[in-house]
Amino acid sequence: MKLTDYIVEFLVRKGIHDFFGYQGTMIAHFVDSVEKNPEAVNHSCYNEQGASFAACGYAQAGDGCACAYATSGPGAVNLLSGVADAYFDSLPVIFLTGQLNTYEYAGIPGLRQQGFQEIDIISMARPVTKYCVQIREPEEIVEELNKAYHIATTGRKGPVLIDLPMNIQRSEVLHPVYEWNVENLCAAEEPGVENTAGNAGENISENASAVAAIWEALGKARCPVILMGHGVDNRESKERLLRFAEKYQIPIITSVLAKSAISSDHPLNFGCIGGAYGHRYANMIANAKSDLLLCFGISLGTRQIGVKVHEFAKNAEMIRIDIDPYNLQRDIHENGVNEKKFRANTADVIQGLWERTFSGRGLEQPERDENWVSICRTIKEKLQAVDDSTPERYPNRMVEALGECLRSVSAIAVDVGQHMVWCYQSLKNTEGQKLLFSGGHGAMGYALPAAIGAYYATKKPVACICGDGAFQMNIQELQWVKRENIPIKMIIMNNGALGMIRHLQKDYFDCLFAGTTEDCGFSSCDFHEVAKAYGIDGLRISWEEAAEKTPVFLEKEGSGLLEILMEQGTFAYPKTCLGEPIHNQQPYAPKDVYEELLEL
Repeated sequence: MKLTDYIVEFLVRKGIHDFFGYQGTMIAHFVDSVEKNPEAVNHSCYNEQGASFAACGYAQAGDGCACAYATSGPGAVNLLSGVADAYFDSLPVIFLTGQLNTYEYAGIPGLRQQGFQEIDIISMARPVTKYCVQIREPEEIVEELNKAYHIATTGRKGPVLIDLPMNIQRSEVLHPVYEWNVENLCAAEEPGVENTAGNAGENISENASAVAAIWEALGKARCPVILMGHGVDNRESKERLLRFAEKYQIPIITSVLAKSAISSDHPLNFGCIGGAYGHRYANMIANAKSDLLLCFGISLGTRQIGVKVHEFAKNAEMIRIDIDPYNLQRDIHENGVNEKKFRANTADVIQGLWERTFSGRGLEQPERDENWVSICRTIKEKLQAVDDSTPERYPNRMVEALGECLRSVSAIAVDVGQHMVWCYQSLKNTEGQKLLFSGGHGAMGYALPAAIGAYYATKKPVACICGDGAFQMNIQELQWVKRENIPIKMIIMNNGALGMIRHLQKDYFDCLFAGTTEDCGFSSCDFHEVAKAYGIDGLRISWEEAAEKTPVFLEKEGSGLLEILMEQGTFAYPKTCLGEPIHNQQPYAPKDVYEELLEL
């Protein structure tokens, strides 16, 4: 069996049927194998970064593993931004890169380049992959491919990369194996590779201890909150955690990446935590009002809890459940006081809580439940009213209206910039609808190709929301949309600026808008005309016309690009001023309202 035929058949058997990449000499054997496999479909991008982001969107929207490929040299390097995105956001993606023939290597230490379009992609990718390897002998592929898939899809999930020299690709696999003994895989791991032996949960001894600690703390707490992160990464766990919260009436606050784990209209949904731009009410409830934070698979980085880490929720007990031991090395409370950490699989801990709750051994309904949730609702209503009365937040109101027009799409990919803040603050996701973000990497240019990948994962219409700066990063993928007739609605909020940085420059650089505005090194095109050049329906409107014209345009079938002209001086509010508590954001709430809520 040809080696690349084996790779494709292996991945198809694992449920991967869509392959994203760009053709090239040194990956041609693999692409040929994709085309010949009746259960595999090849999707060609127009820049390999588009393929890597599409694979990320596929993994996010489909809750499964994805695959992207590229040829050697510049093709492989173009994948790296998507590789990093998958790494930081824990997305299981298998990246395959072509490479020159092994017999072309000169074996001369220090030689800058072995051959045309050769690059040491393994060394470049190692810091942003869970595992990467170059195949040097054909017989290695069976073990290495099984191993790479196992590592990508267990523990804290993430990307792997396999580099395939051309002569290896066209070699024969004598004994193809599609399932490999996990113990053999783990024993064979190279030094320095993350040990995934117990990461599936069965060997992590702290699962039971975590359940017991949560149970004990809940029996004492008067104001508990669940902080749910992207580490709660399977549908069953999300549903069980939600039912658990409903049983004991525990408010839920999510990370941005976990926003779509709970529908916006759920009565226990109290928004997204955010050190800079989180929901004002979420920040106050978590940081200033809670006496117990149950943290499931959330990193608690500075973008979530603020730069003064030790000031976060300092009056609350914290119980942190995380499968990543490195995350748990960071203390949130100073010296780890009143903070319990458990290296455990969130799915197993949630399963343990579920069994205790619904097996007749549940907690007695605490007296505080109804009053605590009522307090949280009061905080939410009053602080939301403060934000709704802020004139500068008109983009938020527009985004909320956009969400109403997109209720039927399976996924909405959101790019990076002010529009990302507006979306996670104000986009009302429906139950089951996925909101896709580039979280840790924060990569502009992510949303359009991620939405393409999401479409192939869900086989349902999708949408993306971008800023004018972000959309131009991968605008060439419009041809992909047209060529494959992808039903994607593209919305560009065009304020003629890199709005997030423009705001920063206003506050810290005396309004010198270097590289961010149309008169100072940045400009945008007529996006609706560009769309038409690609053969895609396009419309440009002003933000004042959005309420009237957006619903009509977005209800059309097929693809379409809607460009909304905004004011240049847009802002993202509320925003935490550096050094302030994260629940005291600008523009500041009226003093009497702020103090009243803190006293509840």
